[in-house]
Amino acid sequence: MKRVSQTVVRHFSVTSRVCAVTWPKPDYGPMEVQRSTLLNGINVAAARSSGAQIGACTIMYQAGSRYEWDGQLGASHFIRATSTATGCAYTAFAKARYLQQHGASLTCSSDRQTVAFTLRCPLVCFSDLKYYLLDVATRCCYLPWEIDARKTLVRGDLTRMDPEQRVMDLIQRACWAGPLGNSMFCEEERIDAMSPDNLKSFVDCNFTTDVCTVTSFGMPFEETIKLAEKIEFGRSQPDKRCEMVSFPRNGFELYDMGRNSDTWITIAVPGCGTYDLSCLLKHAIVAEACGTANMQDGMHDLDRTPQPPLGLVAGDDVYTQYRMFNISYRETGVFGILVKTRACSAWDTTLAAAEFLANVGDISFKQIEVGKNRLKLGLALHDEDCVKVSEGLALQIANDVQIDSHRTCIPVVDALCAHEIRTTAKAISDRRRGAWAGFAGSVRRRAAPTQRVRRTTRACARAGASSSADTPRV
Repeated sequence: MKRVSQTVVRHFSVTSRVCAVTWPKPDYGPMEVQRSTLLNGINVAAARSSGAQIGACTIMYQAGSRYEWDGQLGASHFIRATSTATGCAYTAFAKARYLQQHGASLTCSSDRQTVAFTLRCPLVCFSDLKYYLLDVATRCCYLPWEIDARKTLVRGDLTRMDPEQRVMDLIQRACWAGPLGNSMFCEEERIDAMSPDNLKSFVDCNFTTDVCTVTSFGMPFEETIKLAEKIEFGRSQPDKRCEMVSFPRNGFELYDMGRNSDTWITIAVPGCGTYDLSCLLKHAIVAEACGTANMQDGMHDLDRTPQPPLGLVAGDDVYTQYRMFNISYRETGVFGILVKTRACSAWDTTLAAAEFLANVGDISFKQIEVGKNRLKLGLALHDEDCVKVSEGLALQIANDVQIDSHRTCIPVVDALCAHEIRTTAKAISDRRRGAWAGFAGSVRRRAAPTQRVRRTTRACARAGASSSADTPRV
C-alpha cells in the first residue's frame, strides 16, 4: 500500500511539472501585424495572437453617410438593414442557418465615414465561412421585394433609436454644413423613395477597391489575402471619386420626444481629425481627464459613481449625468459634452455644461495624468474584443495610422508632454466662439429656452466667465 501511494504521488507530481512546461501562457493581444497592398488598391492586414480560439475578419469601405448624394440620402442605413438579405451565392435563410450552426455571427456597422462588415467565428471555421462574409459585403443582390420588406425595419430603427444616439446624430448635423451633416439614418420621408437602383448606384460609386480595407484578428495572413483577392480580380485602381468639403456652422438641432421625457443635451466645439495621431491622442486624453464614463455602474441607472471632475458638476442631482466625448473623422472632428437630465432642470444643466466647456483649459497636470491612465485602460480593454480589434485595425490602415495594439500605443501616450496636452485643452476652450448645441427630449414648449441656450453659449464664448457662482470649474 505504501508503494502504491508513493507511485501515485510521484505520478501526479510529474504530470503537473510536465503541464507547467508544455502549456504556454495565453496572450490575447496581437503579437504581429502583417500588411500588404494589392495592385488594385485593397489594403490588407492580419494580426496574429496566440491563445485566442475565436477571431474576426472585417471588410471596410470608406463609404459612410458623408458620401451620399441627393438621390442617395439614407443609402448607408439601408445597406445596414439589407446586410442579411440574399446575395449572389447564398440566400438570407442559408446565411442565418449556416452561421448559427457554426457559432459565428455577421455584423454590419456604419458611421459618417465608413461601412464595415465583420465576421466573428472560431478559427477552424474561417476557411469555409469567409465566403459568407464576401457574399454580404460585395455581392448583395438588393432584390426589390427584400428592399420593400426592409423598409419596415428601417422605420423601426427610427422609432427605437436610443435618445443618446439620436442627440449625438443631432449635434453632428448642427456642426457641419455639407456631407458631414448627413444623418446616419434615413429620414422618414425618404424611406418609400429608396429603390434598388439607388442602392446599386451608391455601391457602384463608393464600394471601390481604392477605399477598401480587409483586416483580420487571429486568422492566417494567407487566408486574409485570399479573401481580399476575391473581392475584385482586376489589377488596376479605379479613378478617384469626387468629394465635397464640409464647413462648420454655428447651429443647433432639436427633436421632441414627448412631454416630461428625459432631455439629452450636447454642446460641442470643433475637434481634430485622424490625420495627426499626436493631436488625436491629446484630445482623447483631455476628454478622459474630464470624464467620459462612470467609474462604477450598478443594476439601476441611479447606482453609479461618475468620473470626476465632470461627473461632479451634477452635485446632488441624481437624475443628471455628464460625460465628455471626442469624435474624429479624417480631416476634422467634434469635441463636447453630453448631458442627460430632466426637462425641469435642462436650463441650469445647459449653463453648467457650457461653462465647463469654456473653462476646460484650466485642467490640472494631475488630472492629465489621470486622463492618461484612463485612456491606457480603455486601450487595453479594447484589445479583448476580437471584433473591435479587427475593425480598429481597418480604421488605422484607412487613415494611414499605425498603432497595432495597446502595447505599442501606451508608450506613445506616456511620451506625450503634459504641457502640450494642457495647451491643447486651452485651444479647445478658445474654440468656444463656434459652439454648437443639440437637444432631444421634452422640447415642445421650450422654444424660448432653446434660443436662450444659443445665446448662453455665445455669452460664455465672449466672457469665458462663470454664469453662476455655484457652477464648479475643472
